[in-house]
Amino acid sequence: MRIFFNLILIFLVFFSIGTETYNYVCGDIHPSILNEKSKLNRLIYYYSYFTVQSNIAVGISSLLLLFKPDYSKKWFRILRIDGIICIVITCIVYNLMLRHDHNVKGIMRFTNEALHVFIPFLAVLYWLLYGPRKLLDKKTTFFAIIPPLIYVIYIFIRGHFTNMYPYPFLDAGEIGLFQALLNTGAIVLLFLFLEFILIYMDNQLIKKDQS
Repeated sequence: MRIFFNLILIFLVFFSIGTETYNYVCGDIHPSILNEKSKLNRLIYYYSYFTVQSNIAVGISSLLLLFKPDYSKKWFRILRIDGIICIVITCIVYNLMLRHDHNVKGIMRFTNEALHVFIPFLAVLYWLLYGPRKLLDKKTTFFAIIPPLIYVIYIFIRGHFTNMYPYPFLDAGEIGLFQALLNTGAIVLLFLFLEFILIYMDNQLIKKDQS
């Protein structure tokens, strides 16, 4: 059951991202890239989405767990924890703040729901059922915040030079840098809160398994 569950999760991640990559690079599905002729710039734009990054983290970590269920290298611990936390943030932010602004059709409607709803749900459920446990030591929880912070720095630097931001609440050119930084701070606090919840739940599940 674990393997089947993992295969579904991996398929959804890479099918959805692969499909959307093709449509973003070769199609005209997003207002911000309608006038962008460079396929490379379109590719960079798509992979600048937090949604894509969080889904890739879940996909890669799930693929590794498919072959090595007890894999626990330090870099993998960070990847796995970031994947779970960031995919939950993706689901929360999209469904509370962005859904009403996102209108897609056809296969893109399915992939959009997969990336923002189905995969987050399945990723969390898999973690609850199968773990792996004991990945959340002090060093891991400290270093786990670094990749998201690097992402934020990248978005603001790239946005400064291109005036293109993946999300309206990060658009410093439109809402001002101060407000964009406040919004970023709120998401960082959400990350830390979810990390705390994950640590607590992991400890409780470990105790349950040992009882």
